[in-house]
Amino acid sequence: MERYRRLVESSPDGILIVEDEQITFVNPAAVDLFGANGPDQLLGRSVVDFFHADNHENVREHLLTWRAGRMAPLDARIVLPDGRIRDISATGARVAHEGDRVVQLIVRDITEQKDRERALRESEERLSLAVAGAQEGVWDWNLETNAVVYSPRWKQMLGYSDEEIEPHVSAWERLAHPDDRSRADRANESVARGERATYEAEFRLRHKAGHYVHVLSRGFPVRREPGGPVVRIVGTHLDLTERKQAEAALRENEERLKLAFAGAQEGVWDWNLETGAVVYSSRWKEMLGYADDEIEPDIRAWERLLHPEDVEQAQRLNEGVKRGASTYEGEFRLRHKSGHYVHVLSRGYPVRRGPGGPVGRIVGTHFDLTERKRAEAERARTEFLTRLVFAQEDERRRIAREMHDQLGEQLTALALRIRMLKEACGEHDDWRAHVESIEAIAQRLDRDVDTLVWELRPTALDDLGLRAALANYVQDWSNRVGIPAKLHSSGLLDDRLRSDAETALYRIAQEALTNVAKHAKAGNVDVILERRDDSVLLIIEDDGVGFDPAAGEGGGQGFGLLGMQERAGLVGAMLEIESSTDKGTTVLVRMPAGARTGAPDHE
Repeated sequence: MERYRRLVESSPDGILIVEDEQITFVNPAAVDLFGANGPDQLLGRSVVDFFHADNHENVREHLLTWRAGRMAPLDARIVLPDGRIRDISATGARVAHEGDRVVQLIVRDITEQKDRERALRESEERLSLAVAGAQEGVWDWNLETNAVVYSPRWKQMLGYSDEEIEPHVSAWERLAHPDDRSRADRANESVARGERATYEAEFRLRHKAGHYVHVLSRGFPVRREPGGPVVRIVGTHLDLTERKQAEAALRENEERLKLAFAGAQEGVWDWNLETGAVVYSSRWKEMLGYADDEIEPDIRAWERLLHPEDVEQAQRLNEGVKRGASTYEGEFRLRHKSGHYVHVLSRGYPVRRGPGGPVGRIVGTHFDLTERKRAEAERARTEFLTRLVFAQEDERRRIAREMHDQLGEQLTALALRIRMLKEACGEHDDWRAHVESIEAIAQRLDRDVDTLVWELRPTALDDLGLRAALANYVQDWSNRVGIPAKLHSSGLLDDRLRSDAETALYRIAQEALTNVAKHAKAGNVDVILERRDDSVLLIIEDDGVGFDPAAGEGGGQGFGLLGMQERAGLVGAMLEIESSTDKGTTVLVRMPAGARTGAPDHE
């Protein structure tokens, strides 16, 4: 009997004798298991009290079962004096010679086993949730038998039901794209040989509908023992269709964006307001004369290049976007590498973390306004020059008319008085000679006034039009300078040009003939005025010494050619100069026919 007692006391399992519910015997292992300091803390107490409250009813039911002589294992939790909880497994048996009130319990600590089971369940739940959430198909390949378990999701991705895919690697081989087989086989072999710790490959599998689905396959090799051969690979299939479509769409969008920006010649910038980092495109830097590595990717680069007078405006725009403005747009001056400032139009779009959230980035473009500013300045200069030239013509017209009207009347009155004085001289020849001398002076003065009025603004230009005014001028010029000149005209007998066009062409002809008289040493001059269906031509040709138009100031601009070109430009005409040394000069003015009109603009 002593031997049995020693066996009980040395048993690694806890052994308890329970009468009704009271503990009457415990071995040392049971004392340790229940966390007691000694048997006295257990003896005489209800065994039920040592179990977790959730298990009390179950324990009482098992005590009755064991008293009835039936075997029924119990898994439950006990609460130690310090509050810790242990998982136990208990079996009970009735002590036959003690009647049906005494039960022997054998209790074993299974806490570690339960922890492992719970961890496994949690891991399996996490895996199930992760796989379900990721919508991935799972596969389990036995390399020894080539049997493969394909999950329902794996089959569903390819349009198949459970019974339509055989559980064998041959199913995968049948569905894999021929061009991808070799790559997938190499990945399999490298894992099987132990060259790679994991399996990962992209390939295409044929859908039931006939098209191919891009999938990303990831697997983990399973070995029987550390360092042993790989016997299984368990992994997942991720459908890459949407990602591939998104990548293709992104590539197309990026290509379109690049082409759009290349065509628009705009610089792109992307400003992270949280970090101050800014991505400046190559075109952005190129606009300011810098290479890629010469502009730091930070907002400080922009601040350093910004014109001091534009800082306040830039700050206002930035604050406006942060406060909720939907767009960012402003004109600034940025310093070019060579030192001058470049006018740019900066447009940006704020990017928020979420609807109504703070602005985290502003992405936009810089457009070089240099050409526009130059065009605006040129347009302003042209408009000013136009107003100035035609103001001059109006003033010339006014002065010419006043001279014609006032001086003409006075000179006519003077001529009448001189004739009266001449008649009053009678037989006094010495007086008559003085009067005739005064009469000659008055006549010369009258002619000079007529010439001056004519040069200021010939009345024929306003009254009769360009053809008549030019005919008179050519004839008078020829008589004055002694160079034979002739006007050839066609197509302008009935039509009048716009007043500003007639004035411009007349002044160009006047300047060209003045140049001929001063510099050409010509023997003959031809002036051609011709109206065609699409244009009006004015040509002045001479057979003089000519000049080199490419010689700049010394070879042509000093002859008033710049003024002639500007006059032509004011009425939409083009002026060309053809000349060479000793071969004469041709001045050609071509004006669009749209400049014609039925009546002059000015009175």
